[in-house]
Amino acid sequence: MTALAILAGTFFVLLLLGVPIFFALIAACIVLLTSDGLMSAQLVLQRVYAGIDSFPLLAIPFFLLAGKLMEAGGITRRLIDFAFYLVGWIRGGLAHVAVLAATMFAGVSGSSVADTAAIGSTIIPRMKDRNYDPAYAASVVAASGVIGSTIPPSIPLVLYGVMSGVSIGGLFLGGIVPGILMCLGLMGYIYFSSKPVAKREVESETSERQGFARVFLQSLPALLLPGIIVGGIRTGAFSATEAAAVAVAYAFVIGIAYRELRIANLPDILFRTARDTTLVMAIVGAASLVGYVLTIEQIPSAIAGWFSENVSSVLVLLLLINLLLLVAGCFLDGGSAIIVFTPVLLPVIKAFGIDPLFFGVLMSINLMIGTITPPVGLSLYVAGGIAGVKIGRMMTAILPFLCVHLALLCLLMLFPQLVTTIPDLIYNR
Repeated sequence: MTALAILAGTFFVLLLLGVPIFFALIAACIVLLTSDGLMSAQLVLQRVYAGIDSFPLLAIPFFLLAGKLMEAGGITRRLIDFAFYLVGWIRGGLAHVAVLAATMFAGVSGSSVADTAAIGSTIIPRMKDRNYDPAYAASVVAASGVIGSTIPPSIPLVLYGVMSGVSIGGLFLGGIVPGILMCLGLMGYIYFSSKPVAKREVESETSERQGFARVFLQSLPALLLPGIIVGGIRTGAFSATEAAAVAVAYAFVIGIAYRELRIANLPDILFRTARDTTLVMAIVGAASLVGYVLTIEQIPSAIAGWFSENVSSVLVLLLLINLLLLVAGCFLDGGSAIIVFTPVLLPVIKAFGIDPLFFGVLMSINLMIGTITPPVGLSLYVAGGIAGVKIGRMMTAILPFLCVHLALLCLLMLFPQLVTTIPDLIYNR
């Protein structure tokens, strides 16, 4: 365990000094390799490159691009209008709209932060105009963004599938029920916690509702996308990576059909996609090096042995792992944490007979909760920035929503069938 202490200690010291995660991960590996006399610049570069040299990882830039095309094509606004029709009349209407719209947009973006930014930029100003507390409005949107990495498609689940060898299509199916439960849980809390605001809010919401048929038809193309992706993977029409490319073509056609996606905007959309992809892939490559170093140091087998000797209950094991991941999610980006911890924890959960598919969904949800916890809670910063709220207020306002997500984690630990039932039925596992 000395190697693990050197690796973790170096990483967290650099992180506290403000070193970017990418460089902190690589530097920690170099320190450990140097201490063992295994340091080689060629080895480091090869392992970083090997980490991103994977065909399934192409799904990430494609899904990112599809989400940006959908947003530029007016799909986000139409989804919000549809959600407004369905739940805008309930007490706390706009907060319910934010949650439901985020759930529907999750089937487009595959990213919690993208979900938060797209929905928040539209709904938070409207909530503030209707007398909602800005911190509450931002917290609703940030907490709803976690659904973006649970409902298929999901970039974290793609990463886990690549690292673990578990079917990405199966993981997508496993995320459906938890995503819906997350949506219902947040809406339940909003209903019982929201105080009636000015009467003009209710009157305005009622007057803005359009005919159901019109709103539904306008949002139907976006609502069909998750079905096309999951259905295509399940029937064998295309792989998860090819499904992401199909999503891009679909989003482009729909944006042009709505006459809101301009060809002149494509260079900017492609640039932002390339920038976001570079950030993700850099961390993926660095985390892959960490995984390699952990393997040659035999740390995963040592950890698995420790758990086998000291833990006898599957429930206790899941509880300990979830606590570990929750703490890690406070400091690590979710994608890099998945790549670092998957090779470490996979032998452990297999030794205890835990379904890797179930564990992948659980792990993804756990680490995506980190997007709403400081100090690296990106969704928290994005939503707070849109609402003009300081992070201190956001940390207080987000706590009840955080409790809803943690309650879902406990529910999934007690009833793993909530994750595995649909994949078992579809794939006859």
